[in-house]
Amino acid sequence: MTDAVEIYICKPGQKIEEGQMVMSNDIDCKEAAEEDAKKRCKIVPSTERIVYYDVSGGGFKVLYSYTNPKVSQSKGKRSPHPMGGPIPKKKKAPAKKQGLWQKVKKSLGV
Repeated sequence: MTDAVEIYICKPGQKIEEGQMVMSNDIDCKEAAEEDAKKRCKIVPSTERIVYYDVSGGGFKVLYSYTNPKVSQSKGKRSPHPMGGPIPKKKKAPAKKQGLWQKVKKSLGV
């Protein structure tokens, strides 16, 4: 029986230490962890791997590890900008100031 479980959720190409860490007090056995992992992968199909660690009693023991066989790349809207931010809009060139001759022509109506 476990008191606390750390869950590491990893995207494709991500190390376990880099994954999102979530704590849970509801998972108490391997079967519950397996069911939870399948449910999480169904909700977020871009999840590649989920690892459950039992941290109760001061230890750090692997309770369950699940690798998603149906990993899909996220279909979210990708930014075409290489740095991931919004595309900067091009500024229009400022209008050229009229020279003396253009002003004279305009005033004469030519």
